[in-house]
Amino acid sequence: MRVGIVSYYVRGTAYEPKSDAHARRLDESRAVVERLIDFLDDRGVDVVVNLETAEVLGVDGVPVTEMEDTADVVLAVGGDGTVLRTFTHMDDPVPVLCINTGRVGFLAGATPQNALDKVAEVLDGYDVEHRARISVEVNGEPLPPALNETVVVTSRPAKIMGFDVYHDDELVESVRADGLVVATPTGSTAYSMSAGGPLVDPNVESRLVVPLAPFRMSVAPWVLGSDAETRLVPTLVEKSATVVVDGDEHAEVGRGDEISFRRAENDALFVDTGDTFFEKIRNKLS
Repeated sequence: MRVGIVSYYVRGTAYEPKSDAHARRLDESRAVVERLIDFLDDRGVDVVVNLETAEVLGVDGVPVTEMEDTADVVLAVGGDGTVLRTFTHMDDPVPVLCINTGRVGFLAGATPQNALDKVAEVLDGYDVEHRARISVEVNGEPLPPALNETVVVTSRPAKIMGFDVYHDDELVESVRADGLVVATPTGSTAYSMSAGGPLVDPNVESRLVVPLAPFRMSVAPWVLGSDAETRLVPTLVEKSATVVVDGDEHAEVGRGDEISFRRAENDALFVDTGDTFFEKIRNKLS
């Protein structure tokens, strides 16, 4: 087995400390990565590290885009953002185990305290949990797939937008709002939830469309089937709007452009640590 290690939250990378608490998380991430490398080296396991972290540690590294070809499993050290960025860079993902050094770590399966025990279990064999992703295109041009959500918002703050929402070529609704969130069941616990969307079991094949601060009180979130195409067509926008996939800006759109969403061909794969969706809801969000 060859194990990849990915971490963006190590002091010395682009993420410099923004506070004392942030600095402690960066230092903890580095300590966890170093412990993992030593642990795996002692067991004769080949290890590959992402370029950003490798540069800080003074070891050889590979781009995350090559992890799917060079590793059998990836250990993501950080928070949910690290997991999302890791999957963004893998078109055909290998299984990922997240070791949480962030705040909530809803996607995490391990902590710094039990990380070595969890990794030892992985070396002995593991089950895989599949999570659906959404493929995103703007006027036919593909963007990275979304594991959590895609958000379309005005490039200028506090400006309302108009959208026509289509599902399988049928008009669902014409919406005026600050923006729209199109989320997976996995993303139902993230931005979608904060915007008033429902919590959805990841085993439910669905897609969420959640307006942000809609103009009309009658506009409600939609839960749509994931086997059809969903399209957003901006009908009212001042200058331009921004398409944000899993927290990263990727495109600008204007009136009449089309943003289309389908179920991605390749799921995100997680190492199954036995923690259920409902346990995480109770323990991390309650």
